[in-house]
Amino acid sequence: MYSTVTVMSSRVWTALGCRWVLKLLGVVCWLSTTVYAQDPPAAYLRTPSSQQLEWHRLEYYAFIHFGPNTFTNEEWGTSQSTPDVFNPTALDTDQWAKAFADAGMAGMILTAKHHDGMALWNTNTTTYKIGNGKWAQDRTAQGLNADVVQLAAASAKKYGIKFGIYLSPWDIHRDPAMPKPQLAGTVYDEPQIFGDSTTGDYNKLYAQQLTELVTMRLSDGSPVDVSELWLDGNSGSDTVQTFNWTDFRNIIRQYQPGAIMWGHQGVDARWVGNEDGVTVATNWHTISRTQDEPHYSGDELQTGVRDGVYWTPSEADARLRDGWFYHSNENSKTADTLMNMYLQSVGRSVNLLLDVPPDTTGQVPQGDADILLQFKDQRDAFTNRTLLSPGLTVNTSSIRGGNYTLYGPANVLDGKNDTYWSINDNETTGWLEIDLGGVHSIDAFITQEHIALGQRIGGYTIDAIVKGAYMTLVTGTSLGYKRIDRLSSPIDTSRIRLRITQANATPLVNSFQVLGV
Repeated sequence: MYSTVTVMSSRVWTALGCRWVLKLLGVVCWLSTTVYAQDPPAAYLRTPSSQQLEWHRLEYYAFIHFGPNTFTNEEWGTSQSTPDVFNPTALDTDQWAKAFADAGMAGMILTAKHHDGMALWNTNTTTYKIGNGKWAQDRTAQGLNADVVQLAAASAKKYGIKFGIYLSPWDIHRDPAMPKPQLAGTVYDEPQIFGDSTTGDYNKLYAQQLTELVTMRLSDGSPVDVSELWLDGNSGSDTVQTFNWTDFRNIIRQYQPGAIMWGHQGVDARWVGNEDGVTVATNWHTISRTQDEPHYSGDELQTGVRDGVYWTPSEADARLRDGWFYHSNENSKTADTLMNMYLQSVGRSVNLLLDVPPDTTGQVPQGDADILLQFKDQRDAFTNRTLLSPGLTVNTSSIRGGNYTLYGPANVLDGKNDTYWSINDNETTGWLEIDLGGVHSIDAFITQEHIALGQRIGGYTIDAIVKGAYMTLVTGTSLGYKRIDRLSSPIDTSRIRLRITQANATPLVNSFQVLGV
């Protein structure tokens, strides 16, 4: 076919002959398109919902443990103090949100009710709320808002970050196995309905509290947009309480359809399996159990299940200080420690939720805010050394259907979320090679799979030309949303190659970046 076109192009072009050749060229182009065109890649098994995909892109945000424990020097609130104990001397939720926004954190999740059971919002479900304490009453008498959840939500909106809510399923205040001598005979001595063997219905109470929070409005009447609901499965009691997770899910879906529901193993995001802010090198975004089924171990949660039944990616929770709540005698982690944590969480396709607790004034300690800024500077200095940009020469083993525009290797350099390099359906391995345009000292790589169509890649390597031959610098397993691979020492090179060595379906690479100078 092509040889015919070549012969005709060498003839003397009459007006008629020219038209004949152009027609033939049109036929050739149509035939070649028909022969080589392929449909877009089909979704592979489980894929993220739109809200999960948005959540993946948040990457790093703040946890805020704040409540009566802040003032009793506890973690779980077993003392069961009265609401008068909650007494921040200079509460400033704007300071929280600004500190987090300045530090490059995408949002904040507040403990609206921790295990102690004291509510930080003006709930109708219990007398055990900060609104019945002296601090809140004095504040209300001055015409000021004393609903800490509402205040925090407004601050998050003001500073352009996401807002999430932690609502502990375990409630010490309602658990008959937990003593409460300080509350006996007071208005806070409420029915002990936590537990399957009690006469009350704790699930009904919890559903009411959850409904209040997900339907909350700001003081200006606008609805609170909740990005994540954290339903902690932890308990320090022998009391058995079967939770109605189905009802809780339905409430969240009805009133906050865009929210992520976090639990030990879902529905939308799972625990990473530890409280250190890190995960193992091989990490799959899918698992094969729901929150209603027997719990995976911590190690099982870290790895996940390849080709699992549910898209339930990990979130790594960690503490800036030693404890979750503020304690004056504790130390804060350094920016270097946080950077290492980041590379073992976000750098391994797992979101990082870092707890930054306010102190007894009701503000994030300035020293902690400074550490967050130092960490941001270090993170920016590391990631803002990109060497790849659109226009560099990129070669590849193959292109899906020969369609450079839709599936060409240059797509990995365009910075867009919805483009990718893809090969043909009958291929599960391939490579792309990038000429750096000169010799550079490189020390890290950022690679992203196009997870909108599923997690497929189970093996990859990154090679560099060193002394005239390719040398393998990185060998990885699961790819997923984002991988940051850091070398132990810099390498001088002018050419980089990314190889997909194993995939369970046609691999799709969204982005590839080289860091160095």
